[in-house]
Amino acid sequence: MTFSTSSRRALGGRQALLAEVERLGRDVLGGADPFEEALHALADGDGLPPGLTPEMLFAGGIPRIRPLLVTLAARVGTVEGRLDPEAAFEAACVAELLHAGIRLHDAALGRPHGRRRRAARKVLKATWWLGGNHLSLRALEIARRLPAPEILGDLLETMREVAEGHALGEELRRREPTAADAIQHAEGRAGAVFSFACRAGGRLGGVERHSVAGLSRYGRHVGVAWQLSEDLASFERPEERRELLADAAWTRPLYPVAWANQEDPEVGRLWGRVREQGDGEVVDLLAERVRASGGLVAGRSALIQQTWAARQALVDLPETPARQAMEKLAGSLARAAA
Repeated sequence: MTFSTSSRRALGGRQALLAEVERLGRDVLGGADPFEEALHALADGDGLPPGLTPEMLFAGGIPRIRPLLVTLAARVGTVEGRLDPEAAFEAACVAELLHAGIRLHDAALGRPHGRRRRAARKVLKATWWLGGNHLSLRALEIARRLPAPEILGDLLETMREVAEGHALGEELRRREPTAADAIQHAEGRAGAVFSFACRAGGRLGGVERHSVAGLSRYGRHVGVAWQLSEDLASFERPEERRELLADAAWTRPLYPVAWANQEDPEVGRLWGRVREQGDGEVVDLLAERVRASGGLVAGRSALIQQTWAARQALVDLPETPARQAMEKLAGSLARAAA
């Protein structure tokens, strides 16, 4: 089964988005920056808990998006020389640890009898996200010593949001998700982490309180848009679609599926079968049904709405090169949906 030309263009847009993030990362973070070494070390497994492999958390590599958001948000401020590079590096590490914790939780909820699920459960050794989680404790440890004390409170609030997102995910395992559920779930994952990254950067950069609020909204909308782009990519990479959809069925609702189910109840039944069976025939049937019901078009529309809201969140911030880069990043996300 093949998809439409517009669907293949969307896949190309996603690839262009990742290339733009890498380009901005090189320009803003620099090739010899400590971010670079730390991200490579994390991808190689340095500092991860015993038994936790980097493949479990960082399949496909680690995008620069969260460190990039920390640094851009810090540079939005007009106070020159305020940003401490070491503090910005540690704030970015906290954001990466938050993201890694979500990935670890997802792996623990993966398909029964799966290797990644067994390994993740062995590492977590607890049901609650904060309980005994090495990554969460390390994030708190780092945040506590950052020069902006508000960041620790922001981190605790973000952890609460992520925990609420996990609770919603558990609830959605017992009922069919709506499109609104999918957006809310994305807000508690990438939305919460990206929002934290932007708030932390803004606080380190000494921006005014109302500007921190704008940065936080920007991060949340960009995070949701980022996850929506991943949802769409699940349908647009034929060679990976079966594995991606099967994994997603266990860990989170996909917006195109949730939207399509409102138009075609057969989508919900197939989604349940993907979770139970995960075989290629069922996955392909689901993908075709979602496309025919308009789920992919709706997903692209939702992504564009989120990027528009992200850019609106920046309107009261000073006109700086960092703000322009943030607007460009949101624009790249919108083009990924074209």
